[in-house]
Amino acid sequence: FYKVTLPTMTGSSSNSLKIHASNEEIRAAAGAAIRQLVQFRGTNVIPWSDIETGFTARNQRIKFASKAVGIFKPKELDDGAALSIKQVLPSRTGRTAPYDDRELGSGIVAYSLEKSGRDNHLLSEAFRLQSPLIFFRGVADARYEVVFPVFIRAIDLAKGEAIIVLADNGEATEPTIVAGMLSEPINKGYSIGERKTRLHQRVFRQRVLFAYGLKCALTGLPIPQLLEAVHIIPDAEGGEASIRNGIALSSLHHTAYELNLLGIDPDGHVHLSDTVKKTKDGPMFEHGLLQLEGTRLRIPTFEPHRPNPEFLAVKFDEFKRLQT
Repeated sequence: FYKVTLPTMTGSSSNSLKIHASNEEIRAAAGAAIRQLVQFRGTNVIPWSDIETGFTARNQRIKFASKAVGIFKPKELDDGAALSIKQVLPSRTGRTAPYDDRELGSGIVAYSLEKSGRDNHLLSEAFRLQSPLIFFRGVADARYEVVFPVFIRAIDLAKGEAIIVLADNGEATEPTIVAGMLSEPINKGYSIGERKTRLHQRVFRQRVLFAYGLKCALTGLPIPQLLEAVHIIPDAEGGEASIRNGIALSSLHHTAYELNLLGIDPDGHVHLSDTVKKTKDGPMFEHGLLQLEGTRLRIPTFEPHRPNPEFLAVKFDEFKRLQT
């Protein structure tokens, strides 16, 4: 905790006041810390040893999650809502996962409630308050993919599920799903027109940027507001909505890649078009583009998040055709 010493008054002993972080400060600090951790690691797949170190708010050391439970609220939070949820994988071959979490669509997960019911009220309160949660999704033994922020959009006690939706900007995503609207209704609700497109774009951007550690894959620029998730094979050409079809690039390099002023071969090496190489300009152009020739893409350390070489080859063939 942070300690403030009060002025000593005549005839009295010194006093101290312990100032604890508020709920809002704790949640903000947790979000900032998890983003910093992803940037530091260069990927959003991190070991449990990193997660269990926790984070700091007003000099208080606070846990992100607990090894013992999947739905977690640190004792420092007093609003009754969870801070994080955890999904685990079996630790040994032949074992099954204790809970059957299901993908319902792009950025939508049916998260199994605790069978004992002990901590389910923490999710009910997170749903009521629309509090942002950190989602630790198991991808290997003691390794978790960080998904943040997510929001609870429905809870069905009969099915023992909470509907988790990924957001991109710290705000609750729309449309709102009322409790009980699960299975077929929720699929229909999220599959119509513009709302599905918006959610798909947000989810794709969020997952790609986090997979690349919130850094530009070409320059290492670590400012998320200046980064974009680039489709290697565009949506319009049948490109799939997966991290392996995405690269995190700055807006400048996104445009250059889409316009084939910059190409990336299947091995991840960067090539510049003749137009770019013949252009002479100031230091921004020199350092931002010309010096990238022959460098290599900074790929995620987690292999399943690395760009698909076949997708890169298709796009690179298009780049080469335009250079002749």
